[in-house]
Amino acid sequence: MKKNKIQSFIILIVLSLIWGTSFILIKKGLIGYPPNQVGALRIVLAALVFIPYAIKNFRKLDFHLYKYILAFALLELGIPPFLYSYAQTVVNSSTAGILNSLVPLFTLLIGFIVYKVPTNKFKVLGVMIGLLGAILLVFFKTGDFTTVDFANSWGLLIVLATLMYGLGSNILKEYLQDISDMDITSIAFISMGIPAFFYLLTTDFFHITFTHPNAPTAFGSIALLSVFGSALAIFLFAKLVKKSNALFASFVTYLIPFVSMLWGLLDGEGITPIQILSMLMILSGIYIANLTITSKQ
Repeated sequence: MKKNKIQSFIILIVLSLIWGTSFILIKKGLIGYPPNQVGALRIVLAALVFIPYAIKNFRKLDFHLYKYILAFALLELGIPPFLYSYAQTVVNSSTAGILNSLVPLFTLLIGFIVYKVPTNKFKVLGVMIGLLGAILLVFFKTGDFTTVDFANSWGLLIVLATLMYGLGSNILKEYLQDISDMDITSIAFISMGIPAFFYLLTTDFFHITFTHPNAPTAFGSIALLSVFGSALAIFLFAKLVKKSNALFASFVTYLIPFVSMLWGLLDGEGITPIQILSMLMILSGIYIANLTITSKQ
């Protein structure tokens, strides 16, 4: 048990560093490709990593579980890459990292609403505080509370992505606990990678790749994002959920905002008081929602 806890914390830290860097890599990818291509290419490159394993082990899969793997794949891998890419055409990487912290709160909400996980006043209060922090960041980023910043409402796409992550985590824990981490990850990526590849063929992706001056930097950034931020990270996340639980695994978002804000500062992004306030509110909401769980362990 102690060994599992140590391994879980190590994976948690590694995931925080990997995913905290993802937002700046998306930003760099967008200097060469439009958001739809960034999202699709991210999925395709990550899927390529798992082709050998998927081919070898595909027949071992219990196919009555495939519907759950497909649901997990859509929610964790298929849709969020597009949502983040479109959002970051307007929202900077620091803000994206902060909003990403909503994952544990949506994990709690979905666990209660869909899977009837018991709740209490701390969880409800935590979710309310966290969501309020997100509202401040999305609509009042400038700090002017008399004017709603609708331009920054693109951040709602990230909020939607975190909702999907929360649902995907619960599906993984509820239905896929007995499947190996590599089987889940490889089949999920291949399932999303094939349609993403054919979608890329319908765009001007290859023309951009060979003619756009920023294409090499953009492609390299997306490749790093795909191999580490998607392929490796999803594998580690699946392992973390199985070693602990969906809620503990979602705590990776405690450290992600700090990593993303550091990258943002290094890239010339400013940090506003509203960003700091929103981050503190979201992380405080996560902490409060977890109070009773922590006290019982």
